[in-house]
Amino acid sequence: MMKEPAHQDAWPRGRPRWVTVFGIVALVLVAVVAVFFLRGGEHGPGRHLPGGDGLESHAPPAEHRP
Repeated sequence: MMKEPAHQDAWPRGRPRWVTVFGIVALVLVAVVAVFFLRGGEHGPGRHLPGGDGLESHAPPAEHRP
């Protein structure tokens, strides 16, 4: 009689390389986002305009007359 081969696990022992690489990339992205949040600073479209925060460089709102 033939002996059946020993059952092997569907997954090899250890973690697949793509899982490790994905985890490292995810941790780096989380760290970069955390640094941006902790760094603070000015946010919004004003920081992309010349003249600082952008509030002084805008014209005053128009007055509406009836």
